[in-house]
Amino acid sequence: MRRSFRYGMVISAPLLVAARAPGAPEAPATLWYAIAAENGLRIGYSSREIVETPEGRQVIDVSEVRLREEDNNPIWRITDRSVTQLDRAGRVVSISDTSRMGHILSSVEVRVSGDTAELIRIAGGDRRTVRVPLPPGTRFDGGEGLLPGWDMRAVPRLEFANFNLLAQAPERVVITPLNNGAPDAEGRVSVLRTRYDGTELRAVSRLLLGRDRRIVSITQPMFGTHITTRETSRAEARQPHRPYQGMQNAMVRAPYRVPIEAVYGHIRFRFSFRDGIEFPLPQTGEQRVRAEGNAVIVDICQSCGPGLATDAASLAEARRPNAWMQSDHPRLQAIAMPVARMQVSETRKMEMLLSRALPLIPRVDYAGHFSALEAIERRAGDCTESAVLLAALGRAAGIPTRVVSGLTYSRMPILGTSNAFMPHSWVVAYVDGRWKSFDLALERFDSTHIALTVGDGDARAIMAASQLASLLNWDAMVEVRRRPRPAA
Repeated sequence: MRRSFRYGMVISAPLLVAARAPGAPEAPATLWYAIAAENGLRIGYSSREIVETPEGRQVIDVSEVRLREEDNNPIWRITDRSVTQLDRAGRVVSISDTSRMGHILSSVEVRVSGDTAELIRIAGGDRRTVRVPLPPGTRFDGGEGLLPGWDMRAVPRLEFANFNLLAQAPERVVITPLNNGAPDAEGRVSVLRTRYDGTELRAVSRLLLGRDRRIVSITQPMFGTHITTRETSRAEARQPHRPYQGMQNAMVRAPYRVPIEAVYGHIRFRFSFRDGIEFPLPQTGEQRVRAEGNAVIVDICQSCGPGLATDAASLAEARRPNAWMQSDHPRLQAIAMPVARMQVSETRKMEMLLSRALPLIPRVDYAGHFSALEAIERRAGDCTESAVLLAALGRAAGIPTRVVSGLTYSRMPILGTSNAFMPHSWVVAYVDGRWKSFDLALERFDSTHIALTVGDGDARAIMAASQLASLLNWDAMVEVRRRPRPAA
């Protein structure tokens, strides 16, 4: 069995907000930021340059991170460059974002016109254009332009629509003061920024604002650690450092050792929420969730859950190709259509697609996040690429699929750590009248798969699962019913 989990973070630029609203304080022409984990180990750096142009101004964000699985493994250098063009009135006109890891290059171009954003994404040889409606007053700066004039006593909550480049869609953002907005000894104020996809929490970060209310650091919780991007000098930001070994930091030892027979039975988890930040957990075909006071009870077994929505519109959406799952591309169609035409059950079709997908990602690595076509081109990836590829093949065969991200358990040592929970992604497919989970990376689904987000392969939903996992307290884990271990 292959072991392909994922890092508890996806670092894509811009890590910080991307534009300054009219009237906001002027910042230095170039700002530099160091990116580090909770234990102080450096991950990389980012920078922001503001350039005046005849049309208005450009905000140029650049980031670089260096990752490595183990000391004897290759170094992954992931770079991102984003250029935001603003007009003379400070309105965003366009965004051009390019990411590179090794020889793999992907890009997104955004053109903003009135209440519409047109996105062109090129990845894995696939060019895809979508038009996204923008709610009135949609921002592109994560709320940065609102902070200088914010009277926290009079308005204790900022709420607005913001365009998210990772999701390629608008989101709802809420900013609230911490410690009642009281400044520290240096006059700095901490605020909490939460991001939502509809009602579903997708990101949490703590912003530290300087005296001028400019953001000087952002701290994002991640499963097993937290990542801080803080303002510093160019010399410190670019200081050489050892590649960050992210996988080890994304593992958390389990509060209980799970018997091998139990993982194929029925397990009940009880979680409470840290820092008072509550959020709903999804219910899949195997996962049932119910509230109990300030906690949630999560039951996981082969038939525990009610499944996702099954109305015609939801199923149609789960069949649709997108920029991450290019299920209408000839290369994926060629793999899926022979299976789609077979006179077998839909469950059997997904099992056959899983078998066909296995040799397409022969090498495991944990860097970045790639689309289905990029994963095939790289012939490498972790569980996120495995899930995105399998979901894309399912859609190519006409089967509704979604990508689930959360946690799973490993008894066996992974990079020196055993008896641990770690971030993981898999697929749910609507087959034979019900939603059922399929795991390409591990080749088998079990009752330690805790679902935290359900998405369509986008990096935002996948990254959100690691953040949400860090907000859970593990109160209890009980083996409700076990069954014999399946034959190999």
